[in-house]
Amino acid sequence: MSILEKLPPSVAAKTPETPLFTAMADVNEDGQLGERWLVVTEDDVCVFKPDGEQRCRIPIRQTSDCRIVSAIGGGTLTADTPEGPVALVRFTSSHAGKFGFAAKLVKALADGETAPTPSVKDLPRRCSSCGTPLLEGTEVCSVCTDKGKVAARLLKYAKPYRTQMATAALMLIAATLMELVPPYLTKVIVDDVLQPKNIGYALLWFVLGLAATRIVLSSMQTLRGYVGVWVGGKLMGDIRKDIYTSLMRLSLGFFDRRQTSQFIGRVNSDAEAMRQFLTDGVMWISGQVLMLAAIITMLISLNWKLAVYAVVPTPLIVIASLIIWPTIRARWYRHWRAINRLNMLVGDALQGIRVVKAFGQEPAEMSRYADANKELVVQNIRADGMWQGVFPLFALISTSGAILVWYFGGWMVLRDEISLGTLMAFTAYLGMFFGPLQWFSQALNWTSRAMASADRVFEIMDTPSDVPDDIEPVPMDRVRGKVVLHQISYGYEAHHPVLKNIDLSVEPGEMIGLVGHSGAGKSTLINMICRFYDPNQGHISIDGIPLKKIKQEDLRKQIGVVLQETFLFDGTITENIAYSKPDATPEEIMRAAKIANAHDFIVQLPDGYDTRVGERGHRLSGGEKQRIAIARAIVHNPRILILDEATASVDTETERQIQEAISRLVKGRTTFAIAHRLSTLRNADRLVVLDKGQIAEMGTHEELLDKKGAYYKLVEAQREVSKIRGVQG
Repeated sequence: MSILEKLPPSVAAKTPETPLFTAMADVNEDGQLGERWLVVTEDDVCVFKPDGEQRCRIPIRQTSDCRIVSAIGGGTLTADTPEGPVALVRFTSSHAGKFGFAAKLVKALADGETAPTPSVKDLPRRCSSCGTPLLEGTEVCSVCTDKGKVAARLLKYAKPYRTQMATAALMLIAATLMELVPPYLTKVIVDDVLQPKNIGYALLWFVLGLAATRIVLSSMQTLRGYVGVWVGGKLMGDIRKDIYTSLMRLSLGFFDRRQTSQFIGRVNSDAEAMRQFLTDGVMWISGQVLMLAAIITMLISLNWKLAVYAVVPTPLIVIASLIIWPTIRARWYRHWRAINRLNMLVGDALQGIRVVKAFGQEPAEMSRYADANKELVVQNIRADGMWQGVFPLFALISTSGAILVWYFGGWMVLRDEISLGTLMAFTAYLGMFFGPLQWFSQALNWTSRAMASADRVFEIMDTPSDVPDDIEPVPMDRVRGKVVLHQISYGYEAHHPVLKNIDLSVEPGEMIGLVGHSGAGKSTLINMICRFYDPNQGHISIDGIPLKKIKQEDLRKQIGVVLQETFLFDGTITENIAYSKPDATPEEIMRAAKIANAHDFIVQLPDGYDTRVGERGHRLSGGEKQRIAIARAIVHNPRILILDEATASVDTETERQIQEAISRLVKGRTTFAIAHRLSTLRNADRLVVLDKGQIAEMGTHEELLDKKGAYYKLVEAQREVSKIRGVQG
């Protein structure tokens, strides 16, 4: 499989042989938007204009390298030739994936390697149904999604609160009917009290009736508002809970392919848009539809001829609203994309703030933010600005109906065909009629935003896990700890395997040290055992039960992990140690801390075990955080233990304390350990040496040194580095 976009006939006619890659770039040589076509064959790299004119042709054998040169908002595919670098095509960021693959393809062909297979992220992101390009961060097509189904699914959230919403609806109906009373009372006052000059208590009673109507109406609106707030809060909580639950259910592979900062907006802003639609939008639209029907009834009952004049502009407003709906929806979708990009930039910069400051890249980050912020401003102006132009137009159209009513109604009053009170009541109802009508297009705008938010939220909820539980999982309350890996192969990208045909059998209680160069596949092997990913080939079993058959919740209870980069939550030390076992007693927590050599430094802190560690544990040193993580694993009491560079990046004394804690922790447990310093693995029962994703050697420390193979070379290389550091020190 490769990337083959359909060539224009003029370009296809000039293509010399069956291409391996064809794709359109969207920026020309002058940096302006323009179409260019890249064609890669086994022998050549060619670039064509849309009319078939060939811009350049470079033989593959003359290409020493091919790479992407990134720029703001896009990049350039560049090939290195004996004459120097050649800019093949330029493109915007939406095409980065496919031209990144083109660079890998050309380089592989130039090096005489097998042509790679594109992964999902390399392929142009288009809707499989209509071909519309998909926006970054979502797989939802804004064109062909069934909005009716989305709305119906969204309304299901209101089902548990149907009693409260029905109550609010009844109050809405009552309030709507009450709003029709004041104009009619005005008619009676004018025709039956003021014009006949009926001196007496009639005026007082009618005015009191007006006041009572307003008081009752205000009370109903207040009560309905309280019900709406209660229901809205409950709905918001339900939606946020479902989104977060769905995120927790998804596998690591899902988050590897996306920037996690984008999900903050889905949990908060998208959920809020859905809540507003359900509590405010549905009730408001329903109320306005009911109001329109009631007002039309009153208008016709007062004078059907004037009613005809009044509704003349109505079809124009409705038709115009339906015409601009797609444009409004598209603009709000682009607005969301701009917000999403801004959120991702902020999330990346703040998470990597130490790196930003270490390399003095604050100006570059501010520049990136300024560009993204400028794009958001533009999209915000386009989205809101369109409505600001449309609303006055609708108001003008609706005003024409009122002008007609005043003109023809005035003549009717002069000819005594209707009373002055009737005309005044009619114009009052007419003002009430055009209010909801003018806001009809705003309701479309509101609804389209909610539907776009619902699309993104339901996308998360509907995404299947890459590592699902078996339909009938095998219960596993306690394991012995025998782990078998049979013919395991895996690659984060299908065409680039990281592990190849791994066979390994580990007995209960055995400690296995995993060693090898960076990128050899050590961490990936651990990920397979934890079932963060499923292997592409082969299978893993624990106590003879395939990993895929074990319920993941049961599996996690049997595995404890201590990583190089320890993550602590922003809570107390007690809360972090007990994270793996929330019901742990204070005695268990303190015992685990003592075993982990953490108790002494904890009790010296101002608040002891109640000391808050700060975000990501920044108030503690690296060694202190590592010992807290070991204590967390001890409280968990797993049968299988994973140690991934647990003593890296700490001083000698801290390493000694951590090693002491680890030696206590591994007793009686099946352990897989990766260590930066090979000397720390001397006590392992066996060492497994990985090289380019395969097992190169296996044996004890002494056995592998005697072989003088791959492990011996690693040890010698580390000794040389230590000598150099000693001399430099």
